[in-house]
Amino acid sequence: MDNKLQEFLILNGNISQINSDSFVYELEIEDKDVILIKDLYDDFIETIKTGDGKIINIEDFDKFLKKKIFIEFVTAEIRRIGFYISFNDFILHNRYQMPKDDFYIFDLTYSSINRSRNEQIEKYEVTVLLIDILTNKSKFTSEDNGKTVFLLQENSVIEIPIENIVYEEYLDIQNIHLLKQYVRDIDSYKEKNTIYLKQLIDFLKNKSKIDRFKELLLYFEEFYEKCNVAFEYYLSNFSVNKIQLELDNSVLEYSKNIRSIINDSQSKLIAIPAAFILGVTQIDYTKPFLLKNFLIIFSTFIFSYIISIFIKNQKNAIDIISDNLNNYKINYKHSKSTEFESEKELEKLSSLINNSYKKTEDELLEQENRLSILQICNWGISIALALSVIISFLVSNCKKI
Repeated sequence: MDNKLQEFLILNGNISQINSDSFVYELEIEDKDVILIKDLYDDFIETIKTGDGKIINIEDFDKFLKKKIFIEFVTAEIRRIGFYISFNDFILHNRYQMPKDDFYIFDLTYSSINRSRNEQIEKYEVTVLLIDILTNKSKFTSEDNGKTVFLLQENSVIEIPIENIVYEEYLDIQNIHLLKQYVRDIDSYKEKNTIYLKQLIDFLKNKSKIDRFKELLLYFEEFYEKCNVAFEYYLSNFSVNKIQLELDNSVLEYSKNIRSIINDSQSKLIAIPAAFILGVTQIDYTKPFLLKNFLIIFSTFIFSYIISIFIKNQKNAIDIISDNLNNYKINYKHSKSTEFESEKELEKLSSLINNSYKKTEDELLEQENRLSILQICNWGISIALALSVIISFLVSNCKKI
């Protein structure tokens, strides 16, 4: 077929008349044309005539060298070798799939053999590419009266009829690269495929069914912008959710550390009230200056000192956790700030981090206050016991006086 097309294109003529099922090719016969025309005659030529309408017998063809003749080609047959009179004719027979063999479009003077650049062909190629990807992504298709694709995504379904017409006139040349990018995007990973198909359904669902494909090409830039916005929103939410999960895990870890300190304290600090009760019950207030009383009071101060060391260690542990928490917040914000470009997004990140750790920071502050109160109570017991002995002595002396 390719050789036949090249043979035909060698004929240096012009179409002078187009009929319903044939066209007339006008040319002046050269030596090189004789063999080519004889080779094409049986399969592709209806008649050959002179300028005054007389039919030329193929056997007498050699007699008409350097003369103008009119060759009537059968359109359907010449189309089989890849020759199309017009772009519309080409689209009519190749709407849904690119030709596998070389072709030539007369009114565009376009040949796929030399791949010359042509705006209409570029539009055609990308339109067929879009039809192909929509067909592949469709739940099912119908071939009645052209082609209809049925797209389904997230319980939304849409019917897109694609008629056998020239849609290329609705596609802006500036949008060709966007359409190519969309085809690459929708055929990439699952999340993008899902979002872009959903946007396609949302964009076309309120438009007239018969005009949906035309509207898609006509307003493709607007549509593709919606796809990008939707995907960026998805990525933003994905980043925020991922960060929230990381923060929640971190908060849980810090909370465990705080609880560990609290649990460790509870088992030891219960000794403070026990020591007070024991001291009060063992002191002999009738004889304040007994050696036993001094030993009990001295022991309580030693006990308070030991407990104060423990409380101080607990407070140091709380301070270390607090410092680690503040450093983690600063470093985490710095590490994640590159994922957010706008000032508003950075403020959102800061707010997210601060809100996530607010309860943990409040709990740290409460624990510090509680430990301070325990420290006061710890020393207060020893001092109270000592004062109770002195007061007992003073009361006994007053009674004697």
